[in-house]
Amino acid sequence: MKTLALKSSLFSLIFFTFFSICFAQEKSPAHLGIFYPISTHGTEAANYTNNFSLHVLTGLSGGENGAAIYGLAGMVKGDVNGAQISGLWNHVTGKVVGAQIAGLLNQTSEASEAAQLAGLSNINLGNSAFQASGIFNKAVLVNGGQFAGISNIADQIDGIQASGIASLSKSVTGMQVSGIASISPKIDGAQIAGIATISKTVKGVQIAGISNVAEHVDGVQISGLVNQAKTVKGMQVGLINIADSSDVTIGLINIVKNGDHRLGVSIDENFNSFLTLRSGGKRVYGILGLGTNLEVKDLKYGFEAGLGLNLAESRHFRLDVEGVSKYLTDFEGSDFSKFSFQLLPTLKISQGIHLFAGPSLSYMHSSDIEAVDHTGLTIWDETWRENYQAVLLGFTGGINVKF
Repeated sequence: MKTLALKSSLFSLIFFTFFSICFAQEKSPAHLGIFYPISTHGTEAANYTNNFSLHVLTGLSGGENGAAIYGLAGMVKGDVNGAQISGLWNHVTGKVVGAQIAGLLNQTSEASEAAQLAGLSNINLGNSAFQASGIFNKAVLVNGGQFAGISNIADQIDGIQASGIASLSKSVTGMQVSGIASISPKIDGAQIAGIATISKTVKGVQIAGISNVAEHVDGVQISGLVNQAKTVKGMQVGLINIADSSDVTIGLINIVKNGDHRLGVSIDENFNSFLTLRSGGKRVYGILGLGTNLEVKDLKYGFEAGLGLNLAESRHFRLDVEGVSKYLTDFEGSDFSKFSFQLLPTLKISQGIHLFAGPSLSYMHSSDIEAVDHTGLTIWDETWRENYQAVLLGFTGGINVKF
């Protein structure tokens, strides 16, 4: 039995040694060829790791430690330590350390210490340090930069993700930028898009040309039109801001669940009367109104917009300061504009009804001097080619209903 066991062990050792020798990777200083298998390594090309490879059309190897250059395409069934360059396509089953450059497509399993550059697309099944392509990039973890003409996709970004149309990632630490949409559930840094940004948790800033959407924001949302979030510990800046709770909202319409909402009627020293919505957070609110001039028939249509700041508030009193722009016209040549700073002491008759009246400092301009009948105290005025402008002290008064 002992003799049989000894013979079996010896046979196994000889067999596996022979097997390993037959299939071990051979090292070669150079590999030259036209296309596989027309090369210096022939059909055994996959068993060689080369220090230099040059192929007119296509090439195959088991590894590269240096430069590998192909006219059309190159495939490496192993790792690349150096540079892989082809006119169309590069494919590596192992890891790339260095650079992978192709006219169309790069593929690899891992490139955490490499730069991938492609005319169309880079596809990485593992991690990547840098990807740049004309159309599309994909990786698991990008620790550096991911740039594409159309779209980027990654599980995690630690650096920057930028694309012409859409950037998508599960988590971003750094910056996510796109021409149309940036999407990531978690942002720690900046999320920027030409049209829309979408996230669940933002620690930093969201900036979009049209819309920002998030659940929780610890920082700032800035958009050209709409900001939407559940909770904002920071600031929302946009024409329309929507939130359950927000520290500061700067916009014309602010729909804050626990905020300030008032609808009121006012009149000033020029007999401009407006129906105005004041909406915002506890301190800053937006102003948006429609109105008319009660005295001048040519100023039929009025528009009002501005921002207000609550300076002080008690159970029966509040004090606000506002910057308001008013514009009135008949759309037929007559127009009147005025920008005012107004201080508004407010008496709370009840919890929902507030009376306010206070002084204002205004700059006004009108294209028709005959249409102007200001009753304020004029500090300075000037008439030039029937255009009248003045700086004056006036007043604003009215009533607000809180809802």
